[in-house]
Amino acid sequence: MDNSLRHLNALRAFDVAARHGSFAKAGSELNVSHSVISQHIKNLEHWLGCELFIRHGNRVELSEDGLKLQPQLASGFQVLTDACESILRTSQTGTLTVSAEPALASLWLRKKITEFCVAFPKIEIELRPAWDPPQLGAGQADMIVHFETRAPTKGARQHRLFPIDGFPACAPELQQEFRGNGGMAGWQSVPLVHDNGREIWHQWFAAHQPGLQTWQTGRVYSDLSLAIDAAVDGEGVILADNILCRKELDTGALVKCDDRVTRCVWYTIALAKPVSASSPLATFTSWILEASADLR
Repeated sequence: MDNSLRHLNALRAFDVAARHGSFAKAGSELNVSHSVISQHIKNLEHWLGCELFIRHGNRVELSEDGLKLQPQLASGFQVLTDACESILRTSQTGTLTVSAEPALASLWLRKKITEFCVAFPKIEIELRPAWDPPQLGAGQADMIVHFETRAPTKGARQHRLFPIDGFPACAPELQQEFRGNGGMAGWQSVPLVHDNGREIWHQWFAAHQPGLQTWQTGRVYSDLSLAIDAAVDGEGVILADNILCRKELDTGALVKCDDRVTRCVWYTIALAKPVSASSPLATFTSWILEASADLR
């Protein structure tokens, strides 16, 4: 049989396309065009003598043969990844500077960086919280992790990290007070806590309580961490989420008081182009994207 290693790039393209169910998303992950992925798949299908995907216009799904191949191939690539990482963990060295939106830096990213540095002890990461993203490169930042709307685009490559979906939450004592006063059905006089302006609560009211102007009231804090502390202290209702507010929700310091959600923001990673596949930056980028995959 023809040497399968000749088709390693095509096998990789299939593995990523199968995972995403999309040639376009596979191309984005592998930094190639949709047409390159499509050609890789055609070459692989020609070599194997079978169809691996069923095409439905712009949508694809695995064929019966594709379903057989995918788990074995995924397992094989995992073996290769583990083998390489076992060497990189002890051999790869370097120092990275990561600039991140302050709330994300303190409430999620710091812990992830600690986990990464345990796994890759020779790579050092300096985490710099910053509301205004610095320039990429030029000794300022190797990576920027920020709101998608504020992350740099010119000369940069972006990777979406995860979205933040907010729902109303407050201190348990405040929830009991609401219940004692007949509940929150009206929302006319509910005290609100805002972070970085009133726009997110505005979005929530526009979607779920149109006509009410309650979103114009309440105290505004410049940082989500301060807003969370204020809500825990009973100052009002905050738009919490299951990522940045995980600790407070798990401990019961905050409780969900309404199931209705609004999409607050996407966090994204920005890197200067190009990034060497063998660099510590590429290693950390791949690691953090894998660590957050279940949140996307």
